[in-house]
Amino acid sequence: MYQIVQLPPATATDARLAYEEVKDFGVTDMGHGEPHQWAYRILQEPALTEELARLSYPSTHGSADSVAFQPCKAHEARSQDRHEIQSWTNHAGTWAFTAIFDGHMNHDTVDYVARKLPEWVRQSLEAHCQSRSFLSPESVSELLSRTITSVDQTLLSDFKSLFPGGERSLARVNSAQLRQFINDAEGGGSCYAKTARVLGGTTALVTLFHQDTDRLWVANLGDCCAGSHNGMSWQATVINTLHNGSNDAELQRIRSEHSGEPECVLNRRVLGWLAPTRAIGDAWLKLPGVYTEKIFANVEAPWMHAHSLERYVSRIKTPPYVSMKPDVYCRRIHRDRRRNGSADVFLITCSDGLVDLTADEPHYPIGRLANRWVQVVGREIDNERSVRGGPRANLALKLLRHAIGGDDLHLSSRTLTVEMDEKWTDDTTIIIQRFT
Repeated sequence: MYQIVQLPPATATDARLAYEEVKDFGVTDMGHGEPHQWAYRILQEPALTEELARLSYPSTHGSADSVAFQPCKAHEARSQDRHEIQSWTNHAGTWAFTAIFDGHMNHDTVDYVARKLPEWVRQSLEAHCQSRSFLSPESVSELLSRTITSVDQTLLSDFKSLFPGGERSLARVNSAQLRQFINDAEGGGSCYAKTARVLGGTTALVTLFHQDTDRLWVANLGDCCAGSHNGMSWQATVINTLHNGSNDAELQRIRSEHSGEPECVLNRRVLGWLAPTRAIGDAWLKLPGVYTEKIFANVEAPWMHAHSLERYVSRIKTPPYVSMKPDVYCRRIHRDRRRNGSADVFLITCSDGLVDLTADEPHYPIGRLANRWVQVVGREIDNERSVRGGPRANLALKLLRHAIGGDDLHLSSRTLTVEMDEKWTDDTTIIIQRFT
């Protein structure tokens, strides 16, 4: 027997109250299409600017501004980007150092590299300057390349020291015994730590600016980006080549090094797995397949899906597939406008998250994106110059605001407040160094 419940029609006041409850919310498919729909809260100013600052940790160190942005706060989605900004003084003068590391697979590798690489560069540079009366640009370029490579070699040698018999002995060892050996958390975790550090990976973008000679070095391994403005107008110069699947030259290099292996590149990824073509770590793409079959596929960790690497073992025929060799660029910075009619005002470095936020489509030309970034930053600098004595803005935060939607409150709010459980945007780190 059903009981009929009669509800009175909503009054005008009820309708107004209902509207008040939802008027600050919108829905979005976040580019996934129907039937996906997620709610987001529409923020007004100054709440939007405050929320962006809360989520991006804006900071200024000397003449460098930075942000580190990942709006999804689920523990498993926490940012794998790391960055460093340091100032050094040695026998050759004053140096400004920055680095952006974009980790993948786990946090172990990027944490280790972010901790070790800056200090190794500083120590190597200090020893280099003490031993020479003349500092050639080529020698500093070689120092950066050698130091970045040595970090990767150290990860590999630490890991391989666990298995002194090499790949031949691994083939004879029981997989269950190896699984117990490498997953030694209860025994202190030294085997697990060395394995995890070499299994994960990270890109690296390092800049070194010698203030006494106005020379800038940029060392790149992976798909982070460095760009500066060109000439008197706010036009961009992209300094480095990207090492990822969007670069046809990189894909052709891999194919030529592994001729007769059609699966060395699949879907513009290394072995169909990894987007960066050069990186620190990623040892399973640098060592013989037996290491993946016997060791890496048996790592027990929350960031590692059981048996996720096993189907790739058959594709590992002639490693390495991922290079540890960085590209290093050196250029003179012109800080005095009177020298040639223009001045180098700033340098933008960023992880590939900024590319993803601002690109209109996959594989969008990086030069066009860099032009957008430079124009945004340039306009902000023009605004600063028009107000004498005014405070300097955090340029990295200004560029990030543009990337998530600028003055469009719906677009910007959507990126910050969408109610999704999974990660909806890539980790984004931006550093902007001012030269004038």
